[in-house]
Amino acid sequence: MNLAGKTAVVTGTSSGIGLAVCRSLLDAGAVVFGLSRRETPLVHEHFRWIQADVTSDIAIDQAFDAILAQFDRVDLLINNAGFGFFRDVESIEPAEWRRLIDTNLTAMFLCTRHVVPGMKAAGSGMIVNMGSVAGKRGIKGGTAYCASKFAVNGFSESLMEELREFGIRVTCVNPGSVRTEFFDHAGIEPKKYMQPDDVASLIISLVTLPEGMLPDELTLRPI
Repeated sequence: MNLAGKTAVVTGTSSGIGLAVCRSLLDAGAVVFGLSRRETPLVHEHFRWIQADVTSDIAIDQAFDAILAQFDRVDLLINNAGFGFFRDVESIEPAEWRRLIDTNLTAMFLCTRHVVPGMKAAGSGMIVNMGSVAGKRGIKGGTAYCASKFAVNGFSESLMEELREFGIRVTCVNPGSVRTEFFDHAGIEPKKYMQPDDVASLIISLVTLPEGMLPDELTLRPI
């Protein structure tokens, strides 16, 4: 996909990977909408921040109504919003569990359902879902987080098979530890990290592959 002039939506843009992806997309010439609860610290003529709680059906509906009122379709959706915690299962409150699942998984569904009709009509488009290496294997204390990210991989693989016949590409990116605010609250401290800008660069590389190539899944880890 040539990103010049394309319309992109990124969730979870107030910091970390989401913020880095927005900057990379703008550098590539895209028009970018960032969705997050906290303000995205980015000023650019082709960027618009929309305050939205991605776990809310109403907030997502309103955000995409505003976007699609300006553009016929969204060419690229990057479902990046997420958070995590690692604790013993008996110490997790049901409300915490639901909030994590809603943020990491249900938000992807809520956003995806808005962009697919326009992509189908155009016969093109791309959806990138941010998974995790925690969606490939279980981690002690990760019953909630791993469950959500395993589900992201299943959602992504099924969505890829559903949409590829329409010329729409779906990719799931599964990063290991990235230096973001995630680990300020997760309850674990990795020994090594990747940088958000490097992960963003990789995502842009996947998006700009020739249209006939479908990178359906990629796992990356710090060395």
